Amino acid sequence: MTSSEQETAAAQVSLTVDWTDASDKPTLHVNQFALQPGPPTAEGVPDGLYLLLGNIAPPLVFSKDAESLKREIESLGGIRVMVHGRFHMSRARLGELIDALNLMAKNYDTAGEMAEMALTRDAGEES
Repeated sequence: MTSSEQETAAAQVSLTVDWTDASDKPTLHVNQFALQPGPPTAEGVPDGLYLLLGNIAPPLVFSKDAESLKREIESLGGIRVMVHGRFHMSRARLGELIDALNLMAKNYDTAGEMAEMALTRDAGEES
């Protein structure tokens, strides 16, 4: 079997993807992310990219007036990100992730609009 025939045969195979293992993993809040290209290959192309996901909790500050609050925050010098995961993916997978995120954002916005319309309709019926 030639390489081309193997690729064609592989493209015709359909497998089910099982995500049930996700139920054993904790759900972590993420409000920070960073992306960086991998090191260059011999051809000069980045070897995929790295995606880091993490969280920053607001610092505890106790100042009562704006000026001392500003000084207290500036004295911290910076806030450390609690990194929850570091992931590597190919450029092709990045494209798939972008598509999935865009679809989820669209569905999320549609659900919000529908909920708002239902609230407006229900408020109109009560008056």
